[in-house]
Amino acid sequence: MYSQIIYLLISWLITGMDIYFCNGLPHETIDSNSNHTAQALQKLLQVFGLEKPHSHPRHHPHPPQYMLDLYRWLAEESPDESLHLHHNGANTVRSFYSKGSSAESNHFKFDISSGIPDYEEIVEAQFHFFTNLHTHRPHQGSHVIQIHLYDEFMNSSSRFLEARLVSAHASGWEVFRITSSAKRWMQNPDFNKGLTVEILDGSGRAWRERRVHRLQSYRRPVLIVFSQDSRTTSTHRKVVKSHNSESLAFQSVTINQKKRDSSEEGNMRSPRSAVPSYGDCARHELRVDFEKLGWSTWIISPKWYDAYVCAGACAFPLGQNQRPTNHATVQSIVHELGLTAGVGAPCCVPTELHSVSLLYFDEHMNVVLKQYDDMVAAGCGCQ
Repeated sequence: MYSQIIYLLISWLITGMDIYFCNGLPHETIDSNSNHTAQALQKLLQVFGLEKPHSHPRHHPHPPQYMLDLYRWLAEESPDESLHLHHNGANTVRSFYSKGSSAESNHFKFDISSGIPDYEEIVEAQFHFFTNLHTHRPHQGSHVIQIHLYDEFMNSSSRFLEARLVSAHASGWEVFRITSSAKRWMQNPDFNKGLTVEILDGSGRAWRERRVHRLQSYRRPVLIVFSQDSRTTSTHRKVVKSHNSESLAFQSVTINQKKRDSSEEGNMRSPRSAVPSYGDCARHELRVDFEKLGWSTWIISPKWYDAYVCAGACAFPLGQNQRPTNHATVQSIVHELGLTAGVGAPCCVPTELHSVSLLYFDEHMNVVLKQYDDMVAAGCGCQ
């Protein structure tokens, strides 16, 4: 069964993103170790904006809680919910833990120039800083704490960014927007000397607390960068056609363990030998399992997703439940009456496509949340 899903991925990825078949599937047998398999997997990586699979050690840093929450929010919202509606056109979110910081000075440096590719444009950057000041006895009469944020320059100079008052008895995340600083760091990495947090009591005296770097990993200071990937994530859509006159059919392919044949690994059958009839045009399961693809070591979530596939006959007469276009209706009539040679029946294709979000570790062990358009067939019809 897995060899068959590889075959479908080859057909899907080499010819286009929309998955639909007119006049049946091609009949070639599939060699799971062939160059075509490698080509399909490489194409799938390109769809996800990657050049090669990431190789990571067994132990990863804990993903920032903000990234986990943001992914969960996107997954639980309506299918058409997207990042760009909330963050100025962003379709990618990257998180960076500080490197080489000083616990004494509360100084944080984020290496974003090596983590953000040139084809991404920063639209927003946020510095997330967790305060837990109530665990320390405040100076007498101090119930309000001042948090000052500075952007460090070269030659030991700094630029004041923002001051904020917080309760000395509260704890939680403070979010500072530092978009201009992040853009400057990207334009000239030599200017990136990091951020410094200064904590003062109500009278302006230094706050004696040194707990920043001893926080649990999920409460470490983190830089969140929202960006717009300028590359298109959808390839050109084409109809996958075979060169035979058989009626429309679709080979059921799934990586669902419940449907696997225990003898599949030892017997590579032609996809044609198990092609069932699916009746009228409808949506069917197409499960993409990242563990089966060998990507589970660096993909955090989801472990799999259902892309769905449109399959079935668009036979005359077309009903409204098949969502035919006017052109499909005319084509169906011409095909049925044989008015023009070589005109086939309409194809069962996606009529609505939704995005899918992927949360993963990049090659620098930073956590990335990226949204990919047109990845899930949400509806099917005859066109």
